[in-house]
Amino acid sequence: MATVTLRVPNISCHHCIMTIQRELRAVEGIEQVEGSVEAKTVTLSYRDEKALARAKEVLAEIGYPVAE
Repeated sequence: MATVTLRVPNISCHHCIMTIQRELRAVEGIEQVEGSVEAKTVTLSYRDEKALARAKEVLAEIGYPVAE
């Protein structure tokens, strides 16, 4: 399992974090999701690159695109 922290500029409140956690926990291969409103980041633990790629797609689909 690997861990990555993604910068997500559209995070503005705890509700954003809750939405992101709910959506990403449904992605196969995503093991853990933590977020920070202050840092505007999401930290993921994931099984493989496919899961990470899908998580990034989901974030964009729900209005929280990752800043590369």
